[in-house]
Amino acid sequence: MKIGLDARTAVGDVSGVGNYLVSIIEAGAFSEHTLYAYYDARADGHPSNITVPDDTTLIWRPISSPQLVDRAFGPASPAWWVNVTLYRALQQDDIDAFFGPNFVQPIPFDGPSVVVVHDVIHREYPDAHPTAYRGYLHVSLMGALWKADRVITVSEHSKQDILKYYDIPPQNIIVAPGAANDRYQPRDLTQQTRERLREEFDLPERFLLYVGNIEPRKNLTGLLDAMESMTDDERPPLVIVGKKHLVDEEFAEKYQQCGFKDDIIFTGYVPEEDLPLLYNMASVFIFPSLYEGFGLPVLEALQSGTPVITSSCSSLPEVAGDAAITVEPQDYDAITDAIRHLWSDHEMRADSRQRGLQRAQQFSWEQTAAQISKAYNQCSPNKQS
Repeated sequence: MKIGLDARTAVGDVSGVGNYLVSIIEAGAFSEHTLYAYYDARADGHPSNITVPDDTTLIWRPISSPQLVDRAFGPASPAWWVNVTLYRALQQDDIDAFFGPNFVQPIPFDGPSVVVVHDVIHREYPDAHPTAYRGYLHVSLMGALWKADRVITVSEHSKQDILKYYDIPPQNIIVAPGAANDRYQPRDLTQQTRERLREEFDLPERFLLYVGNIEPRKNLTGLLDAMESMTDDERPPLVIVGKKHLVDEEFAEKYQQCGFKDDIIFTGYVPEEDLPLLYNMASVFIFPSLYEGFGLPVLEALQSGTPVITSSCSSLPEVAGDAAITVEPQDYDAITDAIRHLWSDHEMRADSRQRGLQRAQQFSWEQTAAQISKAYNQCSPNKQS
């Protein structure tokens, strides 16, 4: 069977959804099929170097919409690329089925299709996306959910949120959690490596680590509120790895006003070869997010053997299980107590480390790939419009 992929997220600097797509291909989600990976020919960067299983064929297909479309549609031009440019390419290549890893699919396509919906952040937290993109996502997702034979999502919580906002049969949604890359594992770092990382990212000897975008739903303002109540002697340095996704004015103001900003280090983007090393160097990882579809950084930390504090809401308990300290993210006293205890108690950290490594073994890309393969087997090959 020839399966068409929306592979835009697997081109250039790959993260998030792009890593998801690359990982499931490599894990055999499309075994015994030929994949046509479509991407925007005008995008920066090159397609990912994917290690394709022996029984799978991968063909990269650059396609582009007329530049007039970009000028006319502006932020909504991706809708044209998906529903006109991509659809025409699927027809030309006589594609049998479609896989959309990032919420959308060409509405005119009438073959079997599977679409991944990672979350409904645009509904739960509307301010998490610019207005134009939020409108595009809402309309495109409604169309994709209407047309798709099966919907993949990454947590039971996300499945319930999809059902809350969209009228689709529950049996059409398959929960297939993601996994952490194998590069996230306990490391015996040399002193030379540690010194290089400390110099490059201005890291202290011990630190509390956060990895993720800087935006309101990540609750970094709440984290600073929690840490503010700690004494200078007990408060750990905080290292924030990630880039600004949206302007978080509340966090920016809180940071400027807090009395310990000299102990907050912003690394910006960290290369994928160095990020697993930072997880290993951290004494504690903290992720106090208000809402996640899955929460991959928590799993990366667990698999690295780093003690974790995270939120008790949305999908995060599904990822953490009993391997992390979970707290109500707006209970700042609880966050403070969790940091204080885990930071200072060596035995608690050692126990958390072992629990995390055991928990991480329950997630694998092979399991995710098997669920996606199952979704295609459930699709009718004779779907009618």
